[in-house]
Amino acid sequence: MVEFGSARAITLEAASFPNRVHGEIRASNTPGKENFVYREPIGVVAVISPWNFPLHLTQRSIAPALALGNAVVLKPASDTPITGGLLLAKVFEEAGLPKGLLNVVVGAGSEIGDAIVTHDIPSFVSFTGSTSVGKHIGELANGGDYIKQVALELGGNSPFVVLKDADIEQAVKAAAFGKFLHQGQICLAINRIIVEDEIYDDFVERFLAHVKTLNVGDPSKQDTAVGPIINEKQVKSLKEKIAKAQEEGAKMILSAEIKGQVVPPHIFTEVTREMDLSRNEVFGPLVGIIRAKDEEDALSIANDSMYGLSSAVFTADMQKGLRFARGIRAGMTHINDISVNDESNMPFGGEKNSGIGRFNGEWILEEFTRTHWISMQNEPRQYPF
Repeated sequence: MVEFGSARAITLEAASFPNRVHGEIRASNTPGKENFVYREPIGVVAVISPWNFPLHLTQRSIAPALALGNAVVLKPASDTPITGGLLLAKVFEEAGLPKGLLNVVVGAGSEIGDAIVTHDIPSFVSFTGSTSVGKHIGELANGGDYIKQVALELGGNSPFVVLKDADIEQAVKAAAFGKFLHQGQICLAINRIIVEDEIYDDFVERFLAHVKTLNVGDPSKQDTAVGPIINEKQVKSLKEKIAKAQEEGAKMILSAEIKGQVVPPHIFTEVTREMDLSRNEVFGPLVGIIRAKDEEDALSIANDSMYGLSSAVFTADMQKGLRFARGIRAGMTHINDISVNDESNMPFGGEKNSGIGRFNGEWILEEFTRTHWISMQNEPRQYPF
């Protein structure tokens, strides 16, 4: 229902776009001239959507694109072709969308992804997924006969910073929810917990106790907090990350047997910024807790990443929190809340290797339209020759 609510919200926001898109009239330095700036549809938008929130993250692109007068070619993720594509196509068909404006092509990205990006018809590519694939798409989109615009929402390595004056109990609850929601299979999920030295041990003790209370297993049960991972390939990746963390010297203070695709929470302490657990996106229920000497060190650790999607900081001093938040190089930062936040009227996107472009609100309105300057010379212009 969380995902349905998000998809519904972005649909309602997109429904307002036809009445929000507008042009401008600008003055001219040339006598007798008028300048008009029109905002017009791009044409055809290629959308390649992910598996982790397929309904919402697909609708986030196709609803604004269609509302702004574009057509869409959609390739949903191979793991979720129905909820990420065919179901939405059926809904739009029943709603009366004219034929040909939304086209769904199901298949493996390795087989048809490149062809969709390099085809000469789409002039814009909207992709949500991993940084490695996003880089490849960016290269393809600008390496052929046509230079295409792209919106890339890629991987994250969200820091969750707990300063020494924070409400520790509230920070613990937020850290657990922001880390283990959807098994951590969210680009916004907390990836690194960074705690000031003065409260580090207290935080770790309370966090461990709280995570031990989480129910793990059957996703059909309402009280289950951590369910199965998407596929066996991802489980294998998580097993390798667990082994790597131990090999590099991290101390595993919580673990349990991995059964099938259910990976229980794994907590590591004595984690440093150089470790793989800190450097790379986890995308699963594993988390490392890093000790920071002070506030300045915490900010340095938070920014020590090639990613910059979302972030969070907990503190009792809101002004300090705002100052700290503005120091983080990321597209989004949340004070006294989790890094997992998405509102249909707020700019969603990242910095550095977390992507380019912004989704939602007037930001996606600008992404999915093109500007066209038209001038009108109303009286004969005097040319020098």
